[in-house]
Amino acid sequence: MATPTQQIVSPAEALWALYSAQTKRVRKAFRTRLLAEEGIAQAQKNAVKQSLVRAFDELKNDQARHDARALFAD
Repeated sequence: MATPTQQIVSPAEALWALYSAQTKRVRKAFRTRLLAEEGIAQAQKNAVKQSLVRAFDELKNDQARHDARALFAD
């Protein structure tokens, strides 16, 4: 009796197989969604960076706030 061999597939290969099997319309929607999420993540990074820069500037200039919530208010 022959035993079945187990093929090892990397996650990247599996994802590519799923992606490439989709229709062009689905692939385009997927790319659009990924780009939108990447933009949102970049905006969040920028907001955190700006608030940290502001906080460090205030500490450096001896203007530290006692209420940290004020750092995130615009």
